[in-house]
Amino acid sequence: MPVYLPPTSRRRFLAGSLATAAGLIFRDGLFAADAGITDPHRFALLSDVHIAADRAKVLRGVTMAENLAKVVAEVAALSPLPANAAINGDLAFGTGEVGDYATLLDLLKPLRAAGLPLHLNLGNHDQRDHFRSSIPQSQRDAAALKEREAYVVETPRVNWFVLDSLVETNKVPGNVGDHQLRWLAEGLEARRGKPAIVLVHHNPDLENPNRGGLTDTRALLDLLLPRRQVKALIFGHTHAWSVRSEAGFHQVNLPPVAYVFQEGYPSGWVDVRLTETGATLELRCVDPAHKQHGEKHELSWRDA
Repeated sequence: MPVYLPPTSRRRFLAGSLATAAGLIFRDGLFAADAGITDPHRFALLSDVHIAADRAKVLRGVTMAENLAKVVAEVAALSPLPANAAINGDLAFGTGEVGDYATLLDLLKPLRAAGLPLHLNLGNHDQRDHFRSSIPQSQRDAAALKEREAYVVETPRVNWFVLDSLVETNKVPGNVGDHQLRWLAEGLEARRGKPAIVLVHHNPDLENPNRGGLTDTRALLDLLLPRRQVKALIFGHTHAWSVRSEAGFHQVNLPPVAYVFQEGYPSGWVDVRLTETGATLELRCVDPAHKQHGEKHELSWRDA
């Protein structure tokens, strides 16, 4: 199933949306809502929320549920609203218990009530069967791949390819896998005429792919780099915000919403605004007094 939570509010009119096993398609234009306007080229990207069943759970001095609640409130109050919001893996605290997902879904209610569709990716602290059992059947769609939660979100300016890199719960490394790589290659070939962004939880690591990132980093990059409609690879997992580019191919490491591994690093989310030729990324910190709060990166798309 595409891990997609539709809005619960009828205030938002999602023009001509439809879900298929291949992807979720959103047509162009601004979508009217009683509370404001939705920008189809704006997206809210979150990662590594690490929600426990107990909302008071603290790790590394951070109450994870409080951080997520702050981000949810900020995103829900945006004007115009983003067309979509995504959480790029590590939804759950440690071992992906059913109670973790129940608390997560409760914390996300204000976003859905505001009219935002939500896309939830899986990371190494998630448990696939527990997560699947937490989503009502009425909110599931046919899976492109039975063993992974891979799908495409087709938007006016970019196709978002969402990959599932979870291999084993609470084990650090992950991979895309041969089957998912074939599905990705086929999907990209079928959509050559529009820029593509790939979203996956685990970080690429060419130097030592077995130390905790994507163990099949080389295979993934060998697939993406020659396909010039692919403009960016976005990931989480390392709890460290960074943006780097090489030969027009962008790699974006999302910050965690929860805790950081190194003191002084920012926690927060990323506000993405797409243009016809690139994107602006703005870091929104949980602590607005953080020195990097509001930091912007301008990405230009490489030629197709």
